[in-house]
Amino acid sequence: MKKVNLVILAFLCLQLPFLAQAQENKEVLVEENESKVPMLKGNMRFHTKTYEDQSQNRNRTNVDFSYEHSSEAIYKDGQNLISRSYFTIDLGKGIWNGESTAPDVRVWGSWMVGLNAVRQMKVSNNFYVKGLAGVHFHNFKFADDNIQAIKGAESVEFLERAGGIKSKIAASYLTLALIPKISTGHNGFRIGAGPYAGYRLGGRGKFVYQDNGRNKDFDRSDMYLENLRYGIRGELGVSWLDFFFNYDLNHVFQSNRGPEVSAMSFGIIL
Repeated sequence: MKKVNLVILAFLCLQLPFLAQAQENKEVLVEENESKVPMLKGNMRFHTKTYEDQSQNRNRTNVDFSYEHSSEAIYKDGQNLISRSYFTIDLGKGIWNGESTAPDVRVWGSWMVGLNAVRQMKVSNNFYVKGLAGVHFHNFKFADDNIQAIKGAESVEFLERAGGIKSKIAASYLTLALIPKISTGHNGFRIGAGPYAGYRLGGRGKFVYQDNGRNKDFDRSDMYLENLRYGIRGELGVSWLDFFFNYDLNHVFQSNRGPEVSAMSFGIIL
């Protein structure tokens, strides 16, 4: 028994120098920093830690990064509702409805894309107003590929063609919106609705058809599209996911220049 104890004691004595050296070589945290880079509706978070090894007189830095979604960027550090600016993208479907004389528009193939600069203004702990300024692109694709839209002498005309592959009317608008919103908290539920108005920047018709190869006809006129558009925009969000719905209260075409149809669009906010 004494012999075993002596062996253990001798082993511990041999380990003491190494333990002392390990203690001397222990790194010490000398600096810690955290920074954020705003990205759409969240932040890229960088966390750095610098360690110093006094025995070898050298430093070592670790860098960790992660994406922090901030629930429509309405909260700071996941807690306090604040006023701030950010950028979003509307990505969804765009259709019209109204008079039966208008060509049917495909839900699949018709789209709306919006590029928006957003300013949110805090009113109270659970209420804020969202201001939006952006450019919205609408694309109305006809269900019948053999219909071509052209600008006639008095109104837009829809001609029957042969060999159609794709036919559509496209328009872009400079858009402003003001949306009061209620929020239940970080990663909670958000809902709001408010008015929007837009001014047309461009419009055209496009007809793609097969005739000894693939051909395209463009009508780069204004297509008698209304210069001004206005309507109601609704937004609904939960956790990191947000949706929009736009409904125009005016018609797509000028009065007596085309069928009385109103546009609507719906989709996701990125």
